[in-house]
Amino acid sequence: MTQGRGAPPRPMPGSAGGIFRGMMLLGRGRRDGMSCFGPTPDAVLAALAPRVALWLVGGVLTLAQAPTMLSAAKIAFSLCLVLTPVVLTHQLARLWGREALWPRYMAAALWCDWLVLFVMLAAVGVIAGLMPAGVSMMHSALLLNGVIFAYNLWLTWFVARVGLALGAWRALLVVLAIAAAIMALSGISSVLPPHYAPWQDFLALPSAHGGR
Repeated sequence: MTQGRGAPPRPMPGSAGGIFRGMMLLGRGRRDGMSCFGPTPDAVLAALAPRVALWLVGGVLTLAQAPTMLSAAKIAFSLCLVLTPVVLTHQLARLWGREALWPRYMAAALWCDWLVLFVMLAAVGVIAGLMPAGVSMMHSALLLNGVIFAYNLWLTWFVARVGLALGAWRALLVVLAIAAAIMALSGISSVLPPHYAPWQDFLALPSAHGGR
């Protein structure tokens, strides 16, 4: 399909412009955003690279501040959070005969995860402006976390449905499988020495948000 005269050319799939355009489209529930991502393993590695880089920097800083076994457990768990969706969705794609679609889907899913940060910033501004003055910081923070959590679930479901060409229920199964795997890893981490409980850090987030 040719573009209209004078219309700016669309960015190439997998390019920086294409990735940004795809994120904005998928983030608004537009299926055509999936075509903006590359369909190759290299596209997955490129999408994974910023997460791994942040993990490495965070790990070094964590160990520098507190070189303990608990810090090492936190670092290991954070790496599991990065890799679990990648490994799990690949296995599900193979099971359902969608392996050929998986690289483009995974690249889109990894990049679209960054949208949650933008939604969080937008939600902070909206909630701060609309909440009555008498509402406590804790209630505001809980509402903020609820909005972010709900959007993250929807986005994970939508990208899985579009990227892997799944029905609504199988896409929901992808979301539930990722959540169950993370919960299982959290349980294992809290049981095994040094008994790091990731949910304690998660529950501390409202206080951090409320203090801003």
